[in-house]
Amino acid sequence: MSALARFRDLLFQLILRDLKSRYKQTFFGALWVFGRPLVELGAYVLVFGAFLRAPSDGVPYPLFAFSGVVLWSFVSGAISRGARSVQSESGLVAHAPFPKATLPLAAIVGAMIDSTLAALMMGVLMVVQHVAPSPNLWLLLPVLLILATIVTGLALIGSALNVFYRDVGQLVDVGMRVWLLLTPVAYAASVVPPRFKPLYDINPLVAVFNFSRVALLGRGTLDPLSLWYPLVVGIVLLAIGIWVFRITEPYFAESV
Repeated sequence: MSALARFRDLLFQLILRDLKSRYKQTFFGALWVFGRPLVELGAYVLVFGAFLRAPSDGVPYPLFAFSGVVLWSFVSGAISRGARSVQSESGLVAHAPFPKATLPLAAIVGAMIDSTLAALMMGVLMVVQHVAPSPNLWLLLPVLLILATIVTGLALIGSALNVFYRDVGQLVDVGMRVWLLLTPVAYAASVVPPRFKPLYDINPLVAVFNFSRVALLGRGTLDPLSLWYPLVVGIVLLAIGIWVFRITEPYFAESV
C-alpha cells in the first residue's frame, strides 16, 4: 500500500487519461456517461417492461431497471476494462518502474466515476416517478463496498492473466454477457422458479442487487444476513486477486 501511495499522482493521471480517451473524438463527448445507460434503459423498458411484462417487486419498472443498469455498468465496466488494463499499456509496463496494480485500479475508479454520474439520472427519474428515497439509503454504502471488493478481485485476476493468455479478454466479454443474464438487472429475482433458486443464488450479485434496490427504493424487506455470502466471496476473490497479481507482476515486462 505504501508503494501505491507514492504513486497516487500516477493513479490520478491514469484515471484522468482513461476518462478523456474514452470520449475523445466522439460527437456527444462525456454525455455518453448518461446516454449509454439511458439507451440500455430504453431497451429494457421496451423488451422486459412492455413486451414480457416482467415483475418489478412493486417498483415502477423504469426505476427498477435503471437501478440495475447503474450497478451493472460499474461491474461490467470495471471488470472488462480492468482485465485489459495491463496489456493495453504494454509500452509503459515494459519500460517504466511503477506498481502495475495502478492500471487495473485506475480502470475500476474510472468505471466507478461513470456509474456515479449515471446515478444522478436515477435521482431525476425518482423525482419524475414521484418515488422518495428509502430512509435506509445509507445502507447502500456497505453494499457498494462489498460490490467493489468483488469487482476489484476479478479485475486483478483478469488483468494479470490477460498478460500471458490473450484470450482472457475474450472470455471476460463472454462471461460478462452470461453473468448479466444471470443477475437481476432487468428482471426481479422472484421470477426464478423455486427449483432453480439454490443454483441461481450462487451468483453473489443476486443478493447485492436485491439488497441495493430495497435500500434505495424501500420496497421489500431488508435482510442483512443475505450479504454475508457476497461479503465472503468478495474477500476471497480480493485475496486471490492480490496473490495472483503479486506473483505474476515480475514477469509482466517480458510478456506484454
